[in-house]
Amino acid sequence: MFYLYLHLGVLSQLLAGAGAWNSFLRTATTPLFLGLDVLLVLGLLTHGLNGLRLALVGSGYVPNRQKALFWSLGAFGTILLIYSAI
Repeated sequence: MFYLYLHLGVLSQLLAGAGAWNSFLRTATTPLFLGLDVLLVLGLLTHGLNGLRLALVGSGYVPNRQKALFWSLGAFGTILLIYSAI
């Protein structure tokens, strides 16, 4: 819910004009904010890939491969995280 309100706040900067938007972009492209974006992607990947793992194990598709699925999805998520951080 917080992210939705944050997103609406960011978009409201467009209503304030080009100067306000450019000021926001200068702030949002600092290393601190870019690092927070990487943390957001990490959280989304962890949550999504773990949900996929639980769905596959819980539905009976791969009931005996939980550990292998954890590590393979973890490796895939790490590759995606590195790609998104670059």
